[in-house]
Amino acid sequence: MKRLAVAVFLPIALAAAIVLLARPGVEASPATFTVNSTADPGDGICDGTECTLREAITAANANAGTDTIEFDIVGAGPHTISPASALPTITDPVIIDGTSEPDFGGTPVIELDGSGAGASVDGLNITAGGSTVKGLVINRFRNDGIELSGSSGNTIEGNYIGTDVSGTADLGNSNVGVLVIGAPNNTIGGTAAGTGNVISGNDQYGVYIYASGATGNQVQGNYIGTDKNGTAALGNSSIGVYIGNVPGNYIGGTATGAGNVISGNDQYGVRIEGSGATGNQVQGNYIGTDVTGTADLGNSYSGVSISSGASNNTIGGSTSGAGNTVAFNGDDGVRVDGATTTANTISGNSIHSNGGKGIENINGGNRELEPPIIDSVGGSVSGHTDPKCYPCTVEVFSDDEDEGRVYHGSTTTNDDTTGTWTYPGAVTGPNITATATHADGATSEFSAPVAYSPPPVGGIAELPDVSGSSASNHLAVAGLAAVALAALTAGAWYARRQWLG
Repeated sequence: MKRLAVAVFLPIALAAAIVLLARPGVEASPATFTVNSTADPGDGICDGTECTLREAITAANANAGTDTIEFDIVGAGPHTISPASALPTITDPVIIDGTSEPDFGGTPVIELDGSGAGASVDGLNITAGGSTVKGLVINRFRNDGIELSGSSGNTIEGNYIGTDVSGTADLGNSNVGVLVIGAPNNTIGGTAAGTGNVISGNDQYGVYIYASGATGNQVQGNYIGTDKNGTAALGNSSIGVYIGNVPGNYIGGTATGAGNVISGNDQYGVRIEGSGATGNQVQGNYIGTDVTGTADLGNSYSGVSISSGASNNTIGGSTSGAGNTVAFNGDDGVRVDGATTTANTISGNSIHSNGGKGIENINGGNRELEPPIIDSVGGSVSGHTDPKCYPCTVEVFSDDEDEGRVYHGSTTTNDDTTGTWTYPGAVTGPNITATATHADGATSEFSAPVAYSPPPVGGIAELPDVSGSSASNHLAVAGLAAVALAALTAGAWYARRQWLG
């Protein structure tokens, strides 16, 4: 009986073990699949004889775990893969590494050309979290270059999305460069050298983030709307970066290399809209300039637009590296639009040379908080607020005109009748402006500029009389008696100037 029991038990145990190993959900060892052919579709098998990109994606989807797709295509690049239909959706984590191609020399040489893939086809559609796509050129697809749908923790780095292989000519995808739909915690670009993408030339948006769950995404170190050098406009036909009705995303950052160049786009550089769009941060970027932050590559509309109830977002900040340069844009530098679009903080930026206002609060945006009034400029800058703004932070700037090219620093208002304030630091001019930010986070437009010429080394500064209003307003208030006094004062002032030389 014991022998019979053992004889029966062993085959059953062996069969059970085989079933267990074959059971779906048991993770296999990650594998590497090497694409060695530009053909499509291939014979359906990824092997040493031939493996196409379509076959490699299919094999990676079937093998549980984070697989790697590498490239080893004979001959000098670029190597163009022209899918005849949509590539398989990526449903299992994978690393697609175009930098593995032996003739990769720091710029992508593996090109996915979607011109023959059919209508409404994406370059790569990823529903599996934890995937990475790097070192590819993705262009001419009739929908999006890359779509991240409902998946988290993906990384898109070092790609040219919407350009040719040189990164200098427009071969845009028909819709969005990188579309993020309800997908959290993805990284588009990065801070390390070579991780930023060129996302330019696309027929709609560069990066589009929306739908419930799309939070915690980071867009860093990219050129969005320029060529690969960041020196020439290659705009997306709509908006550089769009955040629609979702919270807590990060465009740029304070770390070295985190800032994007978002310039040359046919509409806005960055647009944030919708009542669900809260807590988004735009920091450390060049918006409207080239990669040096000095040359004009302006977006056609405003550099940054916040609208439709988007609130509690931050453009810039007081932390080192948080300020953006927002310059040369066709309309306003930063535009806040709508009565429910409130508590948006605009701080520590260099904003200048825009076609409209530096900051425009319109239709009730940011409660149309009144800017501070500068009363005097000399060894310090002082002023007041009207109506009283307390507690409020006042930031002081120098500019050529009426915006805020050079950020000097901040101070706070006093709890007195008019919320007076004094900034004790040095300024440069030729014009001084200021903004106020209320305790609720809303930032005003720039104040009226006040002219200031710093003294020569060892000289004495002029202290212009700008005590809250123009000379004509003073005359209207003081009456005729003040006219005579003003004349005497002017004479004394002229004599003093002559004495000072």
